Amino acid sequence: MKKLELFKIWLDEENGSDFRTIQSRISNCRTVENYEGDLDEHFIKDNGLSLLDSLTYSTEDERNQIATNHKIPINGNLRTGSATLKQAVKLYMTFKNSNFTPSENSNKSFDIKQSLEEEIDNIEVWNNFSYERDLKNSMTTQITELFPEHKIFGENNEGVEYLIEGKRIDILLEKNDGSLLAVELKSGTANYKVFAQISLYLGLLMDRFPEKEIKGCIVAGEIDNTLLIVTKTNKSIKLKTYKMKLELHNAE
Repeated sequence: MKKLELFKIWLDEENGSDFRTIQSRISNCRTVENYEGDLDEHFIKDNGLSLLDSLTYSTEDERNQIATNHKIPINGNLRTGSATLKQAVKLYMTFKNSNFTPSENSNKSFDIKQSLEEEIDNIEVWNNFSYERDLKNSMTTQITELFPEHKIFGENNEGVEYLIEGKRIDILLEKNDGSLLAVELKSGTANYKVFAQISLYLGLLMDRFPEKEIKGCIVAGEIDNTLLIVTKTNKSIKLKTYKMKLELHNAE
């Protein structure tokens, strides 16, 4: 794509796409180019029609389990994956046909929007980090109430952000009988990806402490249905939600 920056502006101004959607469209186009060749050359050849045709994969094709006509590997559903790539290519071909000319302020306007989107992402990440840090601090002071018969592993709060093979377990607890409990905290909604994360921690703990019983607990503001389903496969991992208590103090 020789006019990548201009395509971004076109997606913003003419197609009304937000910054995240623009990033996704660009990524999809690059994926197609990696396997099917330069999109500009496809445009010169036949306005991209043969490429778009190869990216077409119907419900009937899916039902009959027919192979795709393109070379691009699809992770997941072939029909929806092909359709996503086709839509991105179609947008690029529409852009090429438009002979789009940006206004004088287009670059500046797009840069501002991009900066704002990135700043919002940074704020969201920081907020999640802050909430999880506060949750962790609050929980470590209430271990005996929240997890009866448990204490923080090791000396001097060693079990808080317990480091193992380059990974950090939010809180590692030890029960009176010597068994270990790895606690993973999520300030918002926890989905199936957290299951993979804590499963890795349990495996690492099993290697380090082969004589101990190892269990896990995910504590989150909300539990996504995907996490409920996948956790059915491992009885060693429990799910819990939390509620924060608000206290007011006089300012001195």
